[in-house]
Amino acid sequence: MASSHANDLHQDSLDAAVARMKAEAVHRLAARQHVDMEPDGVARDAGLDPERTRPLFPEPDSLLTALVLDAYQAMGDSAEQAAAAAQKAGAGRLERWTACWEGVRGWALDHPEEYVLIWGRPVPGYSAPPETMAAGARTVLVLVGLVREAARDGELAMDHVPGLALSPGMESTAQVLADGLLSGLPTPVVARMLIMWTQLHGMVGFEVNGHIAGVAADPAAFFTHAATAMGMYVGLTR
Repeated sequence: MASSHANDLHQDSLDAAVARMKAEAVHRLAARQHVDMEPDGVARDAGLDPERTRPLFPEPDSLLTALVLDAYQAMGDSAEQAAAAAQKAGAGRLERWTACWEGVRGWALDHPEEYVLIWGRPVPGYSAPPETMAAGARTVLVLVGLVREAARDGELAMDHVPGLALSPGMESTAQVLADGLLSGLPTPVVARMLIMWTQLHGMVGFEVNGHIAGVAADPAAFFTHAATAMGMYVGLTR
């Protein structure tokens, strides 16, 4: 006797069968996110004794947290070092801003899996602890520091790039940031910093995930141009 499932398939129209096949395929694509990071299993596959490594990674998520921290810290190192090297070479704020962006891009292209870990889809069921948030803030703090420095020196240009009036929803979004990480900056600049941050990781993610080919003949030049433009957008001047 044929199974009811087989009967269902037989009775489906061609369009319905294709739709079911596609739905199952998408379900299987989602399973790519379910990577076994259980420390004992990883230790065995690495040729190590789990008894020896268990004290290093005692919780199911501890190894994943270590990877997340490593990635954020490495990205922060690259961003900070690039900005510091530009400053040492006599670069102005806008050039240091662009160097910071390029530091993020360079690290991400050299470490695509680590970049996707922290800026791709979240790992199902994993909730990153607070210490990862502090590590993740290092890069943005370099950029915020440059904007604060310009504001302190009276050199933060507010009108050179026209901006939209903020809707009530955008006002509330900006206010949350103005009360926290971006405190002390004018609300329009806070809004632009949020747009900048999504632009940075949108561009890096676009390239890391292989979508830049055929779009930009010179991806590095395109990235530098966009980084500089976004620095000017938030108020930095040459």
